[in-house]
Amino acid sequence: MGQTLPAAMALQGVANARLLLQQLDYPGAVSAQPIARQAWEVSLKQVDLISSRDNGPGIDTGDILCEGFLCRAALLPARTTEPWDWLAKELPWQEPGLRAVLEEPAGRRRSTIEVPAGGLCWFGEMGGLTTPVSLPDQPRVVLAGVSLLLVGAAYGPGGIGALLQAELGEAITVAIKPNRVQVIGPGDSLAVLAARYGITIDALRQENPELQDLKSIGAAKGDSLYRLAGRYGISTGALRQDNPALMQAAPYLVADGDTLANLASRQQETVSALRLFNPQLARYPASAPLPAGVTIQLPVIGVADALAEL
Repeated sequence: MGQTLPAAMALQGVANARLLLQQLDYPGAVSAQPIARQAWEVSLKQVDLISSRDNGPGIDTGDILCEGFLCRAALLPARTTEPWDWLAKELPWQEPGLRAVLEEPAGRRRSTIEVPAGGLCWFGEMGGLTTPVSLPDQPRVVLAGVSLLLVGAAYGPGGIGALLQAELGEAITVAIKPNRVQVIGPGDSLAVLAARYGITIDALRQENPELQDLKSIGAAKGDSLYRLAGRYGISTGALRQDNPALMQAAPYLVADGDTLANLASRQQETVSALRLFNPQLARYPASAPLPAGVTIQLPVIGVADALAEL
């Protein structure tokens, strides 16, 4: 890790926002995994409002395009049980004006944030931040999604140039996303957010790796996969994948006229569940006849079966 600096520094006074950005192992890769989070204090100014003519990779209609520079950055663990830790008054800041550097144990690889990177942006009164941390109670604060589009611009990887680097920090371009899903209250849950923004719970988990942590849940007598999925805001497929005991299957010989749709109906299952047990059927439309005489796997434990009785 780079040098940790005292909280007070020359650039701190010009920061008007704090960002939380996900640092990925391979930025831009389909299966990229978060290896750290970085908290940035930045100085930003608005340069454009994105219209339908201007949207493209990383920017959508209604986004606010901003430019500025990085004041200071701090490394945070990739996962946390405290969602607002990045808004603590004091953080382990590294060198002024530069992205924080992660020293990874394997091979002592050194890495930092690269574009594309996404996260959250907090515009509020910096003096209102507290430690221990909590979401600051500031009525005029703006909490929105953000995408990091560019670091350095025409000035090279240093951002502003080697001679002025320590004074001005790395140049950055970001897109503020006021329409992105936001957690705005202590009572918010995945189910509440999904209903508010018209999105599925699974999609929220997929776009937010920090929500993927597994937790043990209890099944009372008479509970089924359907009941547990509804109670905990998760899909029956996810419950099965995270609990190998629920992936028990029995062979079935496909008959003439069998389709994924009618098999799912007879089994009181979903088509997606049958595809989970039979990945080779992913290319078959739900209503297309399956090849007769082929053996496939059907779930032993149905979504409506009482788990405590099995």
